[in-house]
Amino acid sequence: MGEKYIGVKFETVYLGDFKPKSSDLKIIDKLIDAGKYLGLMGFEDKNGGNFSFKVKNGIIIKATGSFPHKLKRNDFCLVTGFRGDKVYVYGSKDPSSEARLHWGIYQVREDVKCVLHTHDFIAVRCNMKIEGIGYVKEYPYGTLESARAIKRASKKNNYLIMENHGVIAFSKNIPSTLKLIKKYHEKFKSIKESSSTDSRVEKR
Repeated sequence: MGEKYIGVKFETVYLGDFKPKSSDLKIIDKLIDAGKYLGLMGFEDKNGGNFSFKVKNGIIIKATGSFPHKLKRNDFCLVTGFRGDKVYVYGSKDPSSEARLHWGIYQVREDVKCVLHTHDFIAVRCNMKIEGIGYVKEYPYGTLESARAIKRASKKNNYLIMENHGVIAFSKNIPSTLKLIKKYHEKFKSIKESSSTDSRVEKR
């Protein structure tokens, strides 16, 4: 859906190996489980999203090119900062192409510890606007413009839909963020089913 993926749009500055502590590994395992959970919900497209968690020295984030529903421990890196088009990373892989988007949310929301970005096409394609959701117009993925738009919208809402792109949910932990995604997925699914029923009735 939307723009074709061509890789990251920033320069990665590698600072060394990512050596997760035991507490980091617990977070990574939970993010892996989150990817499997979203996969079971049907979000298994090729570029199915990206996940992160805020820690003391930066954010643990999924590496680019790894499938969210098939993640392994070595599919994560630690982002410690941004400067212009450069991202500073511990690890051996580029972080998610949407790393700036994640970083921006954490900058303006001190209460947020987890950001999950996934491609819920039922939500994205729904024409009905729902109260409590932040709607963001489409920008090229992985750009500063996209990150800034999400950063602005995240000040007021914990669930965002970017036009023709995907959904972004964030909260104080992984379970509550997953709960948000499921809550709105079920809501949009109900709207779609209701709309389909109405359409069939009209054709009779």
